[in-house]
Amino acid sequence: MNNLEIKKLDYIFKPKNMAIVGVSLINPLFPGNIIYNKNLFEYPVNIYPVNPKGGTLEGNIVYKNLGEIPVDLDLAVLMISAKLVPDELKKCGEFGVKSAIIGSGGFSELGSDGVKLENRLIEISKKYDDLPFMGPNCLGIHSKYCDTFILPSERLATPPSGNVAVISQSGGFLIDQIFSKFHEREIGIFSAANIGNKALINESILLKYYDREPGIDTIVIYNEGFKKNTGKEIIEFAQQSDKDIIIIKGGKSKMGAKAAMSHTASLASNINLISSSFRQAGIIEAISESELVSYTKAISFGLSPLKENKIVILSISGGHGVLAADLAAYYRLNLVEFTDEQKKEMKNKVNPVIASIGSFENPIDLTGSVNDTDIENCLELLLNFDNVEGIVILLVPYVPTISMQIGRRLGNILRTIQNNKPVVAYCPWLKIYGIIINGLELNRTIPVASTIEEAIQMMRGLYLKGLKYKKRKLSKN
Repeated sequence: MNNLEIKKLDYIFKPKNMAIVGVSLINPLFPGNIIYNKNLFEYPVNIYPVNPKGGTLEGNIVYKNLGEIPVDLDLAVLMISAKLVPDELKKCGEFGVKSAIIGSGGFSELGSDGVKLENRLIEISKKYDDLPFMGPNCLGIHSKYCDTFILPSERLATPPSGNVAVISQSGGFLIDQIFSKFHEREIGIFSAANIGNKALINESILLKYYDREPGIDTIVIYNEGFKKNTGKEIIEFAQQSDKDIIIIKGGKSKMGAKAAMSHTASLASNINLISSSFRQAGIIEAISESELVSYTKAISFGLSPLKENKIVILSISGGHGVLAADLAAYYRLNLVEFTDEQKKEMKNKVNPVIASIGSFENPIDLTGSVNDTDIENCLELLLNFDNVEGIVILLVPYVPTISMQIGRRLGNILRTIQNNKPVVAYCPWLKIYGIIINGLELNRTIPVASTIEEAIQMMRGLYLKGLKYKKRKLSKN
């Protein structure tokens, strides 16, 4: 697809009129019916059901074929058996439907007959002016305009609206690991796509499409294997784009690759080579769903990248600080060594009890004798130290001398100083501390992790982001 054709994907992500081909007149839980009902009642798109028998559904006309629908269709979602899909896609072309999502399975994952069917779909697309289609074997898309996922809204943990776009080869991973985790951690998404077998629309094409959206800053990819030239195209895109790209790759092991082949007919890549290429291009690779969530949250908050890899751990619990230091070493983050003068300054900014029993090495331990002002004063000092680039705050609010307003108070310190040094926090992710978490994250100031490791992973993500800009600077010189 050239740049002009990339714009055709608006018909998929932003349709005004959409048809569901394959609804049941007797089974309300049929996948096509779930998509139809969800869009009918919850989204602004005009929705039209299709079944060869005709009839009514939710009080609306069920059309016998696409040609009967009295409006120009931007999108047709095909929820029919695989063997019927080519003829139906051909009808899309004949009746002027501008795009399609093929939810049906039973193509290349079923062998040579399925491959022939997929090839037939590509031939039909070319015949009708490169008719864009997503799939087959996919959930399609989720956006503020429509949702083609075959799950009722009450069963889908939907993330809030935000600046992250998602491309996933697996529908299950998208729903369970990305949507659920992003919902829980309040990571906002702009739109999401499950591309399945990606016979036509693949990661490279969607990256180019998302690149045009000013509301998208971060792009998350789950991949099980690249088709010919796609990996190279993604790397070339990343080298030029200002979007942050985070990828998690399935099928790295021999058994995982075998599973991926049976799942979506993906061929395994040379993992060491592809990971090295990702790093060179500035693509951030996560190796677990925990890293994926942590990296995405910190980066989507718009925090500045770490360029010199110099961080401080500020804790009110010695044990928390020790574990964080170990994790920092594991994730290859460097802890700043304070000068005697800096230690003296910190001691002078806290109450006498902490000054006598606390530790002002790195990690800093302010102990259980801490109050809001002690933490505020230390944070303000650390932000002004030239040798400090980023700060991890380990906030354990069980201590009664810490108020429930500590989140807002620490956020105000950052908003007052405005020197763009990234600060992330750990706070127990419990309802009783919601006011603290909300205060920290107010105006996307300090992202909050639910575990100490997640907080360290956030800083690791910012360090990996910094490598991208360091490489660009070196290449320009």
